[in-house]
Amino acid sequence: MIADTGTTELSRTAVLAPSEKEAKTLTAQAPRTCPLVVQTARTASPSLQIRPPDPAAFGHNAEGAPVLVQANVTSLLCVPLTVDGHVQGVLTLFRCGARLAFSMAEAKAMDTMSRHMALAATRAP
Repeated sequence: MIADTGTTELSRTAVLAPSEKEAKTLTAQAPRTCPLVVQTARTASPSLQIRPPDPAAFGHNAEGAPVLVQANVTSLLCVPLTVDGHVQGVLTLFRCGARLAFSMAEAKAMDTMSRHMALAATRAP
């Protein structure tokens, strides 16, 4: 899971990855270099991709390799965190290797959860 937050410019705030090396690679990446994250933030529309057609959709690592290829991503979900119609961030989830692709039901559940998470994160104590 990758969390990019912000209202004017996104910043990478959290990365949960299978290995420390993968987490460091994703943490070092600027969200503005990830076309899918930028598009999701601009349109406020979730994206479900099975066998992502564009290997560069999530940008490149420091060595220039596409992140989706390096991580062997076979399916991904990218959902906006919105409050009152304004994007507060973007969550991205990868499925890698031989795992089953995200289903439409999982995409709908994540879309619903992202709305609740955005509300909880912006609610004043």
